[in-house]
Amino acid sequence: MMTKTEDRLISHATTEINVQDLIYEITERIKKEGDKPYATIERQIAILKDLTQFSLGLFLLQNKGLNGFWTHFLLTYNPTNKNEKSYINSTEQFMLERAPVALATRQRYGFFLKENQLAVGSHKNLACIPSGMMGELLYLDFKDAVDIKLFGIDLDPDTLKDAKGLAEERKLSHLIELICGDAWQLTFENEFDLISSNGLTIYEPNNEKVRDLYAIFFKALKPGGKLVTSFLTYPPNFPDKCEWNLEKMNRDDLMLQKVIFVDIIGAKWQCFRTTEETKVQLESVGFQKIEFTNDDYKQFPTVVAEKPSSLKI
Repeated sequence: MMTKTEDRLISHATTEINVQDLIYEITERIKKEGDKPYATIERQIAILKDLTQFSLGLFLLQNKGLNGFWTHFLLTYNPTNKNEKSYINSTEQFMLERAPVALATRQRYGFFLKENQLAVGSHKNLACIPSGMMGELLYLDFKDAVDIKLFGIDLDPDTLKDAKGLAEERKLSHLIELICGDAWQLTFENEFDLISSNGLTIYEPNNEKVRDLYAIFFKALKPGGKLVTSFLTYPPNFPDKCEWNLEKMNRDDLMLQKVIFVDIIGAKWQCFRTTEETKVQLESVGFQKIEFTNDDYKQFPTVVAEKPSSLKI
């Protein structure tokens, strides 16, 4: 049975799902919706079968989102260390090597690491909210830092266990403090020099709730502290809001990505915002010096926002 804490998870499920019933349900839906201009019924069912044959695909079918483990796996996956024979099928290879959203996510992760490293220093408190496996902090260089603390806050107890395991692997267990909690219910005030946050707003459709989250982060940061976060921009089916760099994208890959993540899986991370909307949300709660860094596709921008060192009353 789902606990009250687990029931608030917005990225993935925690209860067992009957795989055969799920496959039947999705297959029937595909048949009912019929051929699409870019994918026949037969093609979609073949991809569905592919997804059931490897762990990541099956997890996504069951959860429609990613937990800390699979997020970390995608972020740190290095295709150059693999060969084609190591993949279960071509769908798995596509998702790990060519899917535009996966490539943008990895590039975004690199921007986070670079920005978060700038916050490392003595007598600092750095936080990952949600924690995930805390790779955004645990892969940083702390050799010159004295009295630094790394906080990981997440609703998923399993993710916190995985974060603890990665900290042990990185020999950084002495630096971390893990807290099982809801980001929207945090009560920290002037506590952190940095909050690194990825993986919440892309699952939350309510703009007011996203603004509330930014307000909680603002309160939790020390004066002069920074928020490093990200958001998903609108895809081409929102022509008035789309910011994607379509010239750099392979159109066939875009269509296949849509078939997999939208038509078949029905991924939960379909909560989009424009750069301007995000800027307004952050400014409205008090953030200043807001800077955006785009991935090559302009799908998953990184945002750095600062809490002013002195607040006017």
